[in-house]
Amino acid sequence: MMRLQGLLLAAMLACATAQAGDDKDPRAELLARGEGELQRGENTAALDDFERAAMMRHEADAEIGLIRAAMQDGQYRRALAFAAHTAGEHLEHPEAGALYAWLLYIGGQRGLAQRLLDEWRARAPGDALLAETARALAGDLPLAPDALLAAPHRFAPWATGDATPADLRQLSNGVLLGDGSLAVAPIPAATQVWLRNGLGQTRLATVDRSDAALEAAGLTLLHLSKPLPPGQAPSAREPFAGSPGFLVRFAPRAQAAWPVLSQGFLGGQAGPLRRLGFAADGVALGAAVLDRQGRTAGIVLGTVDGEPRWRPLAATAGAAPGPVPSGLIAPDEVYENGLRVALQVLAR
Repeated sequence: MMRLQGLLLAAMLACATAQAGDDKDPRAELLARGEGELQRGENTAALDDFERAAMMRHEADAEIGLIRAAMQDGQYRRALAFAAHTAGEHLEHPEAGALYAWLLYIGGQRGLAQRLLDEWRARAPGDALLAETARALAGDLPLAPDALLAAPHRFAPWATGDATPADLRQLSNGVLLGDGSLAVAPIPAATQVWLRNGLGQTRLATVDRSDAALEAAGLTLLHLSKPLPPGQAPSAREPFAGSPGFLVRFAPRAQAAWPVLSQGFLGGQAGPLRRLGFAADGVALGAAVLDRQGRTAGIVLGTVDGEPRWRPLAATAGAAPGPVPSGLIAPDEVYENGLRVALQVLAR
């Protein structure tokens, strides 16, 4: 009898253990795995896991994961579409509205971003995340505070690629060239730098000061330890004054970030450099200037009376000009190229 009771007790314990194992939430596991994949730069796998989690249950957490994975994969237009859906369908989640407003702002749609943020703050006036977002977007070049950099809503890519020291600072912006193995930046003193694009991908770079013409112009050629994904080839023709143009740059911080796009009409010659032609407050040194097709046109080398001045890059070594473009493309498509060609230049 006692033996039978012992067997029954063992069976009950086994059933309880099996049931406890079955209680694991496969959706939560997918979300956690997707976050880990993003941190390792495995963006395709993260997209797949977040999408599977979204199919299990229609909630904001998985959709925000999809938005961030698409951004880290360089798919700004896809991320923006996801963000519009998530913000429209999940009005109980202010983080969805805050992230959508942030993406609109950095992609050049500042008026729309502000109206959206105002609507969300009226709907949830006491929400701390919306308040932090509003404060950050009050400037021309927003800097995400720590509250906006926490997962799972994180308003930035994760840094991946080459390891970096903990004490890095941002020297300037820079511009990626050619097949992604070269870059240029205005760095007169540094001997070793790290370069990071808007996807969070980081490379150690060595400084090459052998190009006397570049050095005389205030630029230094940089050789990456491993190529970054290249952007569109620059146009063989320098954009004319009065044509649409774009500026892509990073806020001055060492952490991985999404760059900010500004747009307007390019200015004409002003001495050895050209005027940008439109307002761009804040740090712009080394920022990428793009033409109406979103192709690399030049790099900012300084400011005069608060207006950036830039140098065309069509003839720069490694620029490898492509065919002359025609027509206009939408700013969100321009931004996708900016995610690849605009660089943070980091050093100790």
